[in-house]
Amino acid sequence: MATKGVFRVECPQCGESFDADFWTVVRGDRDHDVKELILIGEFDILSCPKCSAMFRHEEPFLYIDPPKDMLAFVMPESYQEKKDEWIARMKADYEPVRATLAGGQGITGEPLYLFGLGPLTELLESDRDREEETEVMEFMAREDGLHLLPVKPASARELDIFFSMPMPAGLSGRAAALKAAKDLRAKNDALPRLKKLVDTLGALKGESVPFIKNQ
Repeated sequence: MATKGVFRVECPQCGESFDADFWTVVRGDRDHDVKELILIGEFDILSCPKCSAMFRHEEPFLYIDPPKDMLAFVMPESYQEKKDEWIARMKADYEPVRATLAGGQGITGEPLYLFGLGPLTELLESDRDREEETEVMEFMAREDGLHLLPVKPASARELDIFFSMPMPAGLSGRAAALKAAKDLRAKNDALPRLKKLVDTLGALKGESVPFIKNQ
C-alpha cells in the first residue's frame, strides 16, 4: 500500500510554513485512488492552512506496479537541471536494495528515472489505453477460439503492442502468432496496436517470439 512521509513546505502565496503529508511510495496495482490522483493531476496539490491557497509541491517518490513490471523513481521537475547527478544518486541508492525492492515484488525490468509528474502520467495514460485495446483484442480472440499469451510489459511499451498476444490452440511460434494476428485484423482493422503486432511479428526472424512473458 501507499507510504507517506511528512515534509516542511512553504506557501508561495502567504509564506506560511507547515508540515504536509506526501506519498513516498505508491503501489499502482493497489493504490487505485492515489493512481487516479496522478492521472488527473492532483497528486501533488496542497492547500495552505492559513490562506487556503492551492499550489503544487513536488517531492521524490517511488512508483511500483509489479503486474506491469514497472518501478519508477519520480523526482521533482527542478531536478532535471542536474539530471545525470540525480540519476547516478538514485542508482547508487537502488543497487543495495535491488533484490528486495524489485526482485521481491516480481519486477524484472530496469527502473525508470522520471522528472516531474508529467512523464509518469503519460506512461500511465498510455498503459490505460493499451489495456483497453488489449481487452477488445482478447474478446475477439476468444470468440475465434484463440489462446492468449502474456507479453512482457516493458516490451509491450517499447513496441507499442498489446499486453497479450493471440495464438492458435495447440500451436506456437512466430508464424502461428502472425497468422492469428492477421486473421483478427482482417475482421477489425480499427485497433492500431493490432497492426503494430502484425508488423512486429512480420519483422522477426525465425520462430522465436522474444517478447512473450516467461519464454
